[in-house]
Amino acid sequence: MVYQLTIHKIEQSCLFELTWGQGQRIAASLPYPAPLTTLYQAWRRAYISYYQRALRGRVAAKGQIITQNTDWHSQVVQAEARLLSEFHKWLRHEALFDLRAELVRREPLQPPKNTPSQLAKQSLFLSCSCLEIARLPWETWEIGADLRQGEHIRIVRAPSTIRSTASTTAERRPMRRGKTRVLAILGDERGLDFKGDRAALNAQKKLLDIHYVGWQPNEDVLNLKTRICQAIADPLGWDVLFFAGHSNEAALVDGQVAIAPHTAIAMRELMPYLRQAKQQGLQFAIFNSCSGLDIASGLIDLGLSQVAIMREPIHNDVAQAFLVQFLQRLASFEDAEEALVETCRFLKLAKNLTYPSAYLVPSLFRHPESVPYRIQPTGWQYQLQRWRLGWYEVAAVSILALVSLLPMVRSGLLDQRLLAQAIYRNWTGQVTAPEPTRVLIVQIDTETLRKQRILGDANPIDRALLSDLIATLVEQKAQVIGIDYLLDSHDPVGNPILNQTLQQAVDQRSAWFIFAGIWDNQGQWQTVLPEIASPNWSLEGNANVPHWHLLPRRPFSSRPAPFSYQIAVAHTLTQAQSDSAIPRPHRQSQTSLHHQLEQYFDPSRDHAPQLPSRAYLHPLTNFSYLFHQRWLQPLIDFSLPPHQTYQRVPAWQLLEAPASTLQALGDINLENWVVLIAAGGYEEAGLAGSGGDIAEPPPAFDYWQRQMTGTSRQLTLGESHGYMVHHLLTPWLVLPLPALSFILLAGLVGKALSLCLVVITPDRKLWWIGGLAVGTLGYGWLSLQLYISGAVMLPWLLPSLTVWCFVGPILWKKHL
Repeated sequence: MVYQLTIHKIEQSCLFELTWGQGQRIAASLPYPAPLTTLYQAWRRAYISYYQRALRGRVAAKGQIITQNTDWHSQVVQAEARLLSEFHKWLRHEALFDLRAELVRREPLQPPKNTPSQLAKQSLFLSCSCLEIARLPWETWEIGADLRQGEHIRIVRAPSTIRSTASTTAERRPMRRGKTRVLAILGDERGLDFKGDRAALNAQKKLLDIHYVGWQPNEDVLNLKTRICQAIADPLGWDVLFFAGHSNEAALVDGQVAIAPHTAIAMRELMPYLRQAKQQGLQFAIFNSCSGLDIASGLIDLGLSQVAIMREPIHNDVAQAFLVQFLQRLASFEDAEEALVETCRFLKLAKNLTYPSAYLVPSLFRHPESVPYRIQPTGWQYQLQRWRLGWYEVAAVSILALVSLLPMVRSGLLDQRLLAQAIYRNWTGQVTAPEPTRVLIVQIDTETLRKQRILGDANPIDRALLSDLIATLVEQKAQVIGIDYLLDSHDPVGNPILNQTLQQAVDQRSAWFIFAGIWDNQGQWQTVLPEIASPNWSLEGNANVPHWHLLPRRPFSSRPAPFSYQIAVAHTLTQAQSDSAIPRPHRQSQTSLHHQLEQYFDPSRDHAPQLPSRAYLHPLTNFSYLFHQRWLQPLIDFSLPPHQTYQRVPAWQLLEAPASTLQALGDINLENWVVLIAAGGYEEAGLAGSGGDIAEPPPAFDYWQRQMTGTSRQLTLGESHGYMVHHLLTPWLVLPLPALSFILLAGLVGKALSLCLVVITPDRKLWWIGGLAVGTLGYGWLSLQLYISGAVMLPWLLPSLTVWCFVGPILWKKHL
């Protein structure tokens, strides 16, 4: 909450007007005590008399005879006590009770632990309409002292006229690399000594990049002014402007500073260059010189964020003592308000005997829309400290990381992502597969079983039916036939018939047969019986379908390869007829066909046709299995429409009219296609029966079904194998990047954004919210398009939530 207190002096009365929030205000009027002006003037005479030599201003004690025997230290102390007593008595007037009570009511009794100072303490912006009132020591006002509260209210000044918006460089400063840039202008040094100022600045060279400009002996005044103006408007920009020397009030020209002997320059002359400096990053000005009220008012009116000045003439030694303490506190990364308050407290408690009343002189002017200035550290230790995560950030990353590892959550998110991908494909017209499909699924459906008169007795599958289908396919020149049935049961009648058909196909056409197998609950490999097919002229493949992922292949492993992989290998070899070394199915072979393939695909044979590297098990995938994850394991891409990946035909149609059926499907030449014989959705299919071969359709698959037919249907596991074979042959292997790694990366991005957001002003909050929202949606679009263009799935939801968990609380605080 920003409180603005404006004080107007109207004849012999003062009007106090407190405003805050959305138009709330409290006004009070009380008489201005005439003795207050007299006491201020008496204190000022005693103060100037005590510090009469080496003042940083051209001041004379008017109408006063200076005697050598007067104890001016005692005079200053007594005058200060009388002035503050009358001043505080006036401010405790009952007319101001409601105003002070409002400030105390809004101010927290105990600031929260680990709360930054600019948030823990409340700033009251005080503006005075006339110079007489502005010169009073308002910083000493203990607003809630009689209410035993108010110790966390800091009074900062603001001019009564502000025509420019606050400098936004507090937002840009983190983007400027390196040390804080300081332009130090050293003015007329007559009667002064700037060695202490230089020493105080140079002592902080680890944090400050200091550039000096000032008068040189025998230098032309015009040349000096040109150098100063050019330095102020340096395109590289400055963070801090420092001036040491003589200065004075001059309301018509916003004050003036002495830059050389008998030469002063009005601040209004410097305003065009200061305006450029503000645009280049100037935030803070320190005028370690006398009578700077007009200077501060002019600079804040220009739009500078904050200015530290001396309201009264200041002794050279006091100015240097002040600067040493002030810079040390800024170098300790205190903000400018806190640094000035603590420096004044130091002058009051530690230096009051040497420099009486010096603590009453400094003031900080600040634009009400600005953020208290703070030096940004550059050391790597501090940068690491800034990047340290808070407990809330650690909790957010940990929870989201844990959620990403939960199999049920991961599966649910994958289903929804593939649905979004399917919708995006449809809306953008990117539904075509990278290459045309060459996979035909011959489905043994309920109608086929009815026509074969085996309905209700189809588990295990009738061997004679399989024999007829294989014979028909071989007649149509099919070269690669995958059988998605587990043929591990004995059938004294059917098995010999099927075996004879298979042998004839191998003898006549060297056809490739791939049989499905599984690992049972006891870890035993179950596959086709030797009485049906010999491993010397057929292949076996693991028919497991992990949750909508391809089963990856371990290269040159003794374990059975995936069912879809074996089919893809067989088809690849049939298309490479020119290589005589390619293994072929022969019934006279004395070694297993699988072993022959392992030798053929030896790494030393670079000329051998290879499947894509993504078809093999990635080491990270193997490692992720320890945590029940499937990192980098290619997906079954249900975002592609089914007709783009395979063609379906009921087995009964193929048996009744094979030629016309294939012609109706687009004049398919089975010699160049893969054929997969699989169950087509009847209830007895599956190892356990009762629809074990039928799965609930993934949302993306269901979306395409509704788009094409207007109705939904279930997915058979044979169709899942059809997708997998298509992906291996195309090749189209979508690689899902681990969500966990992106959550950790998003944590770094979120932390970086949060460090930038800390310094934004409330009026920029909506811009940041809009930018972050656009960035989130833009990343979502990129992930959808990269999925299609690069076959890589970037996780979107959980990483986006991670970023918002970092920036959301800061934006919420900015709103409050």
